[in-house]
Amino acid sequence: MSNRSQTQMSLHTGGQAATMDQILAIKPPEETETYAPVSHGNLIQIIKEQAEDQLHDYRFLDEHYGLAPLDGENQGAKLFGVLSYQSDMSPDISLSIGVRNSYDQSLAVGVCMGAKVFVCDNLMFSGDIRVTRKHTGDVLEDVEKMISTSMAIAPMRHRDLLRDASVMQDYELLDDEAYAILGMAYGRGILKPRQLLASKNAWEKPLQDEFKDRNLWSLYNSMTEALKTSNARSVLESHAKAHSLVMNQGIQVAEGFEPRLVA
Repeated sequence: MSNRSQTQMSLHTGGQAATMDQILAIKPPEETETYAPVSHGNLIQIIKEQAEDQLHDYRFLDEHYGLAPLDGENQGAKLFGVLSYQSDMSPDISLSIGVRNSYDQSLAVGVCMGAKVFVCDNLMFSGDIRVTRKHTGDVLEDVEKMISTSMAIAPMRHRDLLRDASVMQDYELLDDEAYAILGMAYGRGILKPRQLLASKNAWEKPLQDEFKDRNLWSLYNSMTEALKTSNARSVLESHAKAHSLVMNQGIQVAEGFEPRLVA
């Protein structure tokens, strides 16, 4: 893992970057009448096997994981990870699979198909392909079936995300328009107060040259950069909500949409 990726995973989970050996060393709890644990390792293995079987035009690129909390009785009970696959059609934006799991019943099993922007490791999750399942009954069998179904349409959704990125790049923004969109993201609970400030700073002083253009794509990446501080419980949902906001209200603002004034 690169240092940047370690930092990214640490921020996403509120924990620490982890290797597969460390993940496998955390043993799942015992099954009960009302709780059926899913092994972190088994979940990752299912994703990899399904990807190998179904992502024929993609090759495995990398994987990054984090465990939380850092210590204590529940050490490593929460998992968050991103597995990325590359295709020749999108050398700059990979197909990525976000995964989360827990051994303390704090998180349902979650898998989301999206994309990752190479230059900044920012994630794009639209929420159109998202699997969640509580730890009950035949959870592992159900999750495997849902992942298989999702993986079958993942390449098509990846192409949609590439199109969305291209659309965002076509919309230029003034600062006031960018602030209006960030304000909506804050008002809707997508960005927390510190994330709002981080997004504003990233918009005004882009961290990468690729985002110096004053357009919706640059603003979107300032938001997803800030969302790296989301915790494991909300990271998939917050990214999906940010994507929806930018592709809907964000485009309306960029096109000159005027909110209705309330007398």
